[in-house]
Amino acid sequence: MEQNMTALVSLFARAYHQKEKEVKIFEDDFSTKLITDKEYKMIGLNMSQGIHFFNPNFKGNQKEALRWIVDYQLSPSVLIRSALCKEVIDEMLEKECKQYLDFASGYDSFAYMYQHKMKVFEIDKQEVIDDKKQRCKNVDIKNIQFLSIDLGKDNWINRLLESSYQENQLSVCSLLGLSYYLTHDQFKRLLKEISRHMIKGSRLVFDYLSYQESDETRKSEALAKEANETMRTKYSFEQLKEILDLCHLKIVRHDDYRITLDSLIHYNEYYKDKPIIAPKGVCYCVAEKE
Repeated sequence: MEQNMTALVSLFARAYHQKEKEVKIFEDDFSTKLITDKEYKMIGLNMSQGIHFFNPNFKGNQKEALRWIVDYQLSPSVLIRSALCKEVIDEMLEKECKQYLDFASGYDSFAYMYQHKMKVFEIDKQEVIDDKKQRCKNVDIKNIQFLSIDLGKDNWINRLLESSYQENQLSVCSLLGLSYYLTHDQFKRLLKEISRHMIKGSRLVFDYLSYQESDETRKSEALAKEANETMRTKYSFEQLKEILDLCHLKIVRHDDYRITLDSLIHYNEYYKDKPIIAPKGVCYCVAEKE
């Protein structure tokens, strides 16, 4: 069955963090259930063997190499955006939000965290959804609707509207890790279509690449290319705001590598000698339908 390697590596990063850390930036019990032991060991071995790609001057054993790669290359953006998304969902629940839409859901586990509090829609390509269902055979699933949708097709919205999604209900949408792989026009069309079918006060949370590159983002782009998943697009804040204005979306939160999250602060207080720092070149945005 076809797998999305970028999504699988993100799952590995969350599972590693869950297994290895006493204090966590993002608590994710389900990550260890969605990844197989074989995948976990394989990715860990491949990553540790490639330590000199990530850090040419590294000295240490295989276990230390893997810890360095996960903490400084794989985990930061994945964990920080997940922690931010959790904050947004929790805020929306306080406003009696009843629907959560996870676009390009990959192997995210938000659905299983929130399935008893709201209706959850997992949206991704057919092969990813099929694989996700297989992984979930031993996971309790309630109130979750899996939707096989190719967001690159012009009529993708029809599939959502034919589901149990309700346009007149407050919604929160995740587009995390998605903007990288779409052109400016594709991302604009996607946001415009989503906004058109959401009521006022609904929110979107997403991340994007800025023009402020870093060593971490360059290596992430190289890894994506190796997996045949080219990262296409970067944005300036002005470009992003122009797109959101056209889509009747206003920015209610915008962060870069200086992002502050309670869970990140607590983690770094505990692991003072080995803090996790958000990478330069990645920004995080929460937008609200006007």
